[in-house]
Amino acid sequence: MKNLFFLGFCLTVYTTLAQKFDNVWITGDDNHALDTTYGGTLIDFNFHPPRATYHFRGQNMYSTNSSICDSSGSLLFYTNGCVIANSVDKVIENGDNINPGNSHTLWCVTYEDGYAGGPANSLILPVPDSSGLYYLFHKRFILFSNPSDAIFDKFYYTIVDMKQNSGKGKVLEKNTVLMSDTLAWAEIAAVKHANGKDWWLITPRRNSNQFYIFKFTSQGIVDTFQQTIGILPDPQGEGLGQMVFSPDGSKLYRTCRYRPVMVYTFDRDAGIFTQFDTIPFEYGNQLVGEIGCAVSPNNQYLYLSCRKSLYQLDVLAPDISSSQIKVAEWDGNADPFPTMFWQCQLGPDCKIYIVAGGDTRYFHIIHNPDEPGLACNIEQRGLHLPTPSGASMPSFPNYRLGPINNPGVPCTATVSVSQPVLPIPDKRVWVYPNPAKDILSIDYQGIGDFGGQLLIFNAQGQTVRGVTLPSNQGVVQLSLIDLPSGIYWYSVPGITEGKVLIQH
Repeated sequence: MKNLFFLGFCLTVYTTLAQKFDNVWITGDDNHALDTTYGGTLIDFNFHPPRATYHFRGQNMYSTNSSICDSSGSLLFYTNGCVIANSVDKVIENGDNINPGNSHTLWCVTYEDGYAGGPANSLILPVPDSSGLYYLFHKRFILFSNPSDAIFDKFYYTIVDMKQNSGKGKVLEKNTVLMSDTLAWAEIAAVKHANGKDWWLITPRRNSNQFYIFKFTSQGIVDTFQQTIGILPDPQGEGLGQMVFSPDGSKLYRTCRYRPVMVYTFDRDAGIFTQFDTIPFEYGNQLVGEIGCAVSPNNQYLYLSCRKSLYQLDVLAPDISSSQIKVAEWDGNADPFPTMFWQCQLGPDCKIYIVAGGDTRYFHIIHNPDEPGLACNIEQRGLHLPTPSGASMPSFPNYRLGPINNPGVPCTATVSVSQPVLPIPDKRVWVYPNPAKDILSIDYQGIGDFGGQLLIFNAQGQTVRGVTLPSNQGVVQLSLIDLPSGIYWYSVPGITEGKVLIQH
């Protein structure tokens, strides 16, 4: 009974350390005041499974889309690339005229559609060591002879203080130029510094293998680097892919039509790429436009969404390309448009969500992305949206990534809304490395004069290993040699719980 309770406890949503900045997703398309089959959709991951509901708002959403919650999962504000609005859909003070220029005039004023900068063209980060202060990073594009001729020429930041105006928020500084250059279409990514507090912000130049890397701390942007590494994207394919970090921040994956998957090993301490590799992959004879990608919570499986097909590759395999397997194929559904596979995003519930198409009312779901092959359990159209998505899949970094010696887990698996939401006690035990191979180190302090015990449980809730923590603080090691590879749970009763991946 105790083991079953522990397993259930581990599968619930934790609050104290959860950092639920990504628990509410804002999506949808143009609002129609008298027709609730079109307009905004709010996806709330505070419910399990997540709840998608119609949500009328004054700001239409197109492809540029970012939102942020407080650490407990309550929505604070969001942007459609044109304005910044708070949780009650009011444009916050000084939150208008984001991304100024002729593209803003066309998409935000004339069409009133929302900014057409593309997915991952904006990103919100909390300011380290602050309360209520956030930076919105965003790019603008300018139009030339017609709307198809566009150049991304400025990378901005906008500062939002949600303590202002009795919690309704205020923009303190907006459209401040971080970089002026010819930049890649969208492709803004961020990852935690090795200290688990500061951030690295990354974006490429257009049609280039040169990257801008920015260090973001409590003092704002304090350093800017340039690095040239890897191969060039194809000029006809740039902007038709996705660029994401692995949950542990060690790899950056970039997809681009007509190119192999580009893989960059990243040093979270120095803020530089240390190695470049490519992963060739095959997608048959089909004409592939956009190529989306996502990485499993355990960092082992890369998913490539290629319109009609969804593939999985094992990035820990000796020959990654040979591990490629098709885990789903479009089943022909059109409701009314084809519900294929496009942009991907890892959810706070450890499932991967995939946009089924710009004007469709569905997200596909990879329910078990840590499992190999068909066991990853793809459900086509698994999340029904009350309105068309409008191509507005949000883009979030791993807000939960910890310091390099204790990265933590990027999400928390859940099973049902009926389970209690229990807090994790203050964490005073650090378990590393994670993933682990043969030895697990337990660094602990402040657990009491008589010490304690760390227990390891398998997926069935059975105790498979234990080690005594003999004093108030210290470091002990636990052998894992005879345990099969897989996901395990650990617990120091009354102090901390967590998940560890064993990979031999």
